[in-house]
Amino acid sequence: MCKMNIIETRNLCYSYDDEKNALNNVSISFKKGKITSVLGSNGAGKSTLFLNLNGILVPKSGEVWYNGEKVIYKKSYIRQLRRNVGIVFQDPDDQLFSASVYEDISFGAMNMRLPADEVEYRVNKAMECVGIADLKDKPTHALSFGQKKRAAIAGVLVMEPKVIILDEPTAGLDPMGVSYLMRLLEDICKNNGATIILSTHDIDVVPIYSDYIYVIDSGEILTHGSPEEIFSKPELLREHNLRLPRISHLLEILNKCDGLDVDFSKSTISAARKELMDLLKIN
Repeated sequence: MCKMNIIETRNLCYSYDDEKNALNNVSISFKKGKITSVLGSNGAGKSTLFLNLNGILVPKSGEVWYNGEKVIYKKSYIRQLRRNVGIVFQDPDDQLFSASVYEDISFGAMNMRLPADEVEYRVNKAMECVGIADLKDKPTHALSFGQKKRAAIAGVLVMEPKVIILDEPTAGLDPMGVSYLMRLLEDICKNNGATIILSTHDIDVVPIYSDYIYVIDSGEILTHGSPEEIFSKPELLREHNLRLPRISHLLEILNKCDGLDVDFSKSTISAARKELMDLLKIN
């Protein structure tokens, strides 16, 4: 295992019904301290992959490796794995079950049998990090959807994991909520040194925040690379029910329909602006 990779799979197969594999010989690796996006249409296998990385699901065959060690499916090992590899589900109601925000976020730290003062410190720190310190005593059922998402993330942060997996973290959020959450994840990655792995259908945020991308369909890895490498393949993406970021799509139209010599793999406003400014200077 490469020292730069904190978690990876080798020829991973998983089946829900012992017939067709939901994951088929998936070999994938995630670098320490980076944000990696896993893209794919509904049913592509993203959630199944994530549940295998966290030890919730046990592979049919193949291996999962964490921090240079092969995952062993014993209770004590899996308990430790889940402290280091936290997962935030798409629906925060699947994770929030205590009466108050504080009680819910403290659950993981208390489960680790930490001293009471350490639990309090971690909970307060996690709430401050996600911006919900003022909601400490509020009932979880009274939170907005966005607040529930932040509380669910705080519940994972409190265990100080090395890897945080988020399944569709932007789903159900308004544009401001999406921006807040993605900046929060970026800060967690930079300031805490955590590795972030996420799936999202919100393609426009992917090139802004992702260091690397995997594209998955029918339980197999189709391609992987930097955002520029991935978004230089619009035909492949569309063939598998994905799209270009809107900025890339505009550049693609200018290139193919208007004959302008622009690179449509550029997928952020700043990169597209530079591309167009360079074109204007030439003309």
